[in-house]
Amino acid sequence: MEKTLASLFLSLLFLQLFCVKSQSQLVPALHVFGDSAVDAGNTLLLNTSFRPDFAPYGIDFLVGESGRFSNGDSITDVLAKALGLETAYPVVNVNKTMNFFYSDNQAFNYAYGTAGILSETGEAMGETLSLGQQIGLFKEIVETQLPQQFNSSEEVSRYISDSLFVVFVGSNDYIHNYLQPKSYNSSRQYKFEEFTELLVKQYGDQLLELQSLGAKRMVVFEIPPIGCYPIVLENVKSNTRCAENVNNMVSIFNDKLEQKVKELSSTLKDSTIILARTYDLVYDMVNNSSAYGFEEAAEPCCVARKDGSGLCVADKTPCKKRNTTLFWDKSHFSQAANEKIAMKVFNGSDVTTPVNIVDAINSGAAKPPTSKPPTSEPPTSETPTTETPTSAAHSGTRPSSVSYFNLLLLLAFSAVLSSSL
Repeated sequence: MEKTLASLFLSLLFLQLFCVKSQSQLVPALHVFGDSAVDAGNTLLLNTSFRPDFAPYGIDFLVGESGRFSNGDSITDVLAKALGLETAYPVVNVNKTMNFFYSDNQAFNYAYGTAGILSETGEAMGETLSLGQQIGLFKEIVETQLPQQFNSSEEVSRYISDSLFVVFVGSNDYIHNYLQPKSYNSSRQYKFEEFTELLVKQYGDQLLELQSLGAKRMVVFEIPPIGCYPIVLENVKSNTRCAENVNNMVSIFNDKLEQKVKELSSTLKDSTIILARTYDLVYDMVNNSSAYGFEEAAEPCCVARKDGSGLCVADKTPCKKRNTTLFWDKSHFSQAANEKIAMKVFNGSDVTTPVNIVDAINSGAAKPPTSKPPTSEPPTSETPTTETPTSAAHSGTRPSSVSYFNLLLLLAFSAVLSSSL
């Protein structure tokens, strides 16, 4: 298993080394928190049955199966590209220790497969890390790693405040908690309204914790209409296109989440919290699929298991028309769907409130902080520049070269791979 994990991480590093970016870099970094919808491989380090470390996962991803729960890019992979950043990598490495190497053009991923707002969510399927625990990882980075990379605490603060933070969580608190009475007692312990209040209260506290660590630009995703997910329809034994009783639960949560975001925004004057109102978008993609270019919006593309996980059957050939299929497996979107959702949030006009990501970045233009100069290190292949930033928020058209940061990562993980052989 260690050999497999090391190989996966090494593949990700080669992806970072040889991918060419042509977009202007808009922010210093992207930090991603959440569940399997945005996981970049952290789940592979845990003792859990809910893991996508086999074909056909990653069939359309450059390095194959990487720990992403899709055929290709996740929503946050698409956002990272649009922001002009490197491909995200997991913040925990194959030895289950912190895997943070500073770069001024990187996406960092803290998300875990069955993670939820509540700590117990997803535990019936094995180990996981809740949103609170993921924020704890970021806190460790802020306190122990970032001070080593900058010349002053002010530069650290500016690096964090100019970065973008994306949180995509909450679905599992229903799918892998409240709607699973055989494995969890939450539906017996709380009435639905009480459970919703509990979730929103804890979620708000977690967003406050993230803000207290310096996050000033946050994107908070609504819970999608999970009542339309094949896995939920299977579990609740519904013959309709969507289980609207489940969707009603989620809609009430989203309404309360919107109120919480407005409350936080009114008190955190120097922060921008974007609510990605993707529930209606995804619901329309399901029920008006042809308008989005989808020919199949009910059945998953891959041959799915019948064990309640919703994951693909290993090594079975998936559908050929992956670009016109909404669901990849029974609980995750295809890359084609992820691209449409991500770009609506990035620069669309009808999904986000109060602004989209581009507008939020442009409204707070700032130069990137300067990290500590290297000592006794070989020169990088990139030539420093003193040009005025081309982006409103961060400079960085990086069209070609291999960064010294990625060379260090490659050497580090090559050593891990060698030791595991």
